Amino acid sequence: MNKKSYTYPDGSRYEGEWKDNVRHGYGVWNRPDGTRYVGEWRENKPDGYGALTGPDGATYAGTWKAGKRDGRGTLTFDDGKIRFGIWKEGRYLGEEEAAAGDIDHCRELEQDNWELKQRVAALEEGVQKAGKNKKKVSFAYLKRFNAVMGILHLVQGLLMLIFALRIDQVRDFKIPVWSYFLEFNSDLMRLVTRPEQIGEVPFAMFVSFFLFLSALAHFIIVSPAANAIYVRDLQKGINVFRWHEYALSSSLMIVLIAMLFGVYDIGALIAIFILNASMNWFGLLMEKINQNTKKVNWSPFLFGCFAGIGPWIVIIMHALGNADPAEVPGFVYAIIASYFVFFNLFPINMVLQYKKVGRWADYLYGERGYIILSLVAKSVLAWLVFFGVMQPV
Repeated sequence: MNKKSYTYPDGSRYEGEWKDNVRHGYGVWNRPDGTRYVGEWRENKPDGYGALTGPDGATYAGTWKAGKRDGRGTLTFDDGKIRFGIWKEGRYLGEEEAAAGDIDHCRELEQDNWELKQRVAALEEGVQKAGKNKKKVSFAYLKRFNAVMGILHLVQGLLMLIFALRIDQVRDFKIPVWSYFLEFNSDLMRLVTRPEQIGEVPFAMFVSFFLFLSALAHFIIVSPAANAIYVRDLQKGINVFRWHEYALSSSLMIVLIAMLFGVYDIGALIAIFILNASMNWFGLLMEKINQNTKKVNWSPFLFGCFAGIGPWIVIIMHALGNADPAEVPGFVYAIIASYFVFFNLFPINMVLQYKKVGRWADYLYGERGYIILSLVAKSVLAWLVFFGVMQPV
């Protein structure tokens, strides 16, 4: 019999003894909704003495059999009322006859529960020491955190929009968009490619749209209806909102970066957008197919990495392929380097989640990491692009 901890896909966590890869012996089980069981286990179910506290605050301390209350037990409600008596297969049969006997039984159960907690405390000691000063990420915390991140994105978006409308150099910076199509040249007697400019993109204004998209996503998450879905999905190890928002906002950003580096073809820009969006939707697929699996299926992760590298091949070819490295502006290198770093931090965060490394064993901790990475990456890139626009011609 060995002692170890494990976090399940729904966010539940068990710390204690195991036998043949099932919970067996003494252990502590916590669920994201606040449910907590401290006690004995047998073949993956509560069996023996144990105390269960539900999300409503009610606590049952007593004997269990095959995962059900069975034997003598005390049920204490959150309002202080107490029900003591005999239980059979989870059903309350009633109080025992002798009041004095009830008192003795209560004392007996309290003593058993105290001894049980002492034994379980020894199992938790190492984890408690390791995480003594670490605050656990909760759903309420994430709701507040998303609201703050939404405000920060909104403020930056408004500043960028004001600059785009009021600063001449920023307002006048527009990038052409071209379409290339075949036509028959009667002089050459063959098909030739003819370029045609189909429009211009007010660059800084579109950078502000990218920030507004992120702000909108955070505000949607904290709304009552969407937050209920958000919490429900986080318990399963999924965040649908994140991947859909990334598919739009990060794809818009990488298209703008591509345009800044000379990718003007509408077809190439559409392909870059779709590839980047697909990369993020592969991330969503990764979470969906692994929510109930014991062994992680890494296929969507690998497919997403393959799709995500495509836009970067095009961007680097345009940014550095035909240029003298000494003549390339410094902000170009800064954008490529910073985006490449952040580009890799997101999949690293996912790998740490699925490998359950340290605090990443808690899915909510990884979710917090995604939110922080999103703000930092988008803020740095947005302002790098902005100052690239402001550089002297």
